[in-house]
Amino acid sequence: MTIAVHISFPGTKDDPSKNFNYRCFTILAEKYPACHFIFIFDKPFSPLLISQKNIIPVLLTPQIRNRLLGHYWYNFKVPSLLNKYHADLFVSDGINSSLRTSVKQCLVLKDLSFLQKENLFTRSDNSYLKKYFKKFVAKAHHIAVSNQAISVALTGYFPAAKSKTHVIGYGLPEGVTVGFNKMQATRDKYSEGKEFFLCYITEASASNTTILLKAFSAFKKRQLSNMQLVLVIRTAQKENPVKDLATYKYRDEVKIVVPANEESHAEITTAAYAAIYLPAMEIMEEEGLTALKNNIPLITTSNEFCKSLYNDAALYAKIDEKNIAEKMMLLYKNENLKNDLANIGKLVGSIYSWDKTAANLWQALQETAEQ
Repeated sequence: MTIAVHISFPGTKDDPSKNFNYRCFTILAEKYPACHFIFIFDKPFSPLLISQKNIIPVLLTPQIRNRLLGHYWYNFKVPSLLNKYHADLFVSDGINSSLRTSVKQCLVLKDLSFLQKENLFTRSDNSYLKKYFKKFVAKAHHIAVSNQAISVALTGYFPAAKSKTHVIGYGLPEGVTVGFNKMQATRDKYSEGKEFFLCYITEASASNTTILLKAFSAFKKRQLSNMQLVLVIRTAQKENPVKDLATYKYRDEVKIVVPANEESHAEITTAAYAAIYLPAMEIMEEEGLTALKNNIPLITTSNEFCKSLYNDAALYAKIDEKNIAEKMMLLYKNENLKNDLANIGKLVGSIYSWDKTAANLWQALQETAEQ
């Protein structure tokens, strides 16, 4: 079997560590040496990314810089390449499919944020998806989704997708085991040696930062503790999300950190008393799951998408300062609850592995090929 896969790295650097298609299909190429995998790149790539002999890398121009080029790339360039390599299956990188090929296709959907009113897409992108996504769903032979909430929501939008959709999970790196001395050294470095709530500020959660700070104020007034708040900036802009922090009453107990790399990010996560991740959109970001994987209890947004990801391993808060503060106080006062959530989180986090996700995807692709 020959499977063609679009591998697209956003931004200017190749980052295979979190690229869904790259991670899954590199694992599958190693596990199934008799199959052939065509890795299609739309911009120059490092040859070091190709680790198996049964992977054929192809640079297919033009580079996808906008939706117009993407439409041309998928519908005119891809069909010719699939014919050239006699591909049996084509797996797109995200929400697109090719409307001009007879080769069976698989869509991989990590979330449905692009269908929500508030999302990270441009106006032109939203217009394009409004026009074409229903056609992409109809064209796809298989739709792989990361969790059950996406499957339910997708079927709600497009009933015809029900028979095509399978939950395959999502992959994460293994958790890190850190001793007490290392955790204390991290606290000395980032929070004056004190315990801290770690809050992830991402593209999806940045808009809730002010509400979080108000909740932290309420927590401090009620508990009179030396607990600090560490804001880890993970947005593309890496800017201070709170422009008036200088006027904030507890500003000396709020620390803003931009991790230099993933190692620094993991270091801060494992030293936290608890993690707070409050996305305003139902979007697949790894921060909350990373906390669980590292045995850190989590407070997150109360919605079906988050509940499908974290199950019983998190406390769910409405996005208002009182409710968020109550959850912070609950964790602070109830050590047994904190420990129980951490233990459940470790179990839930263990489900999210690249090997398991790749195996589930492979099973789905085999079913598609046999149809």
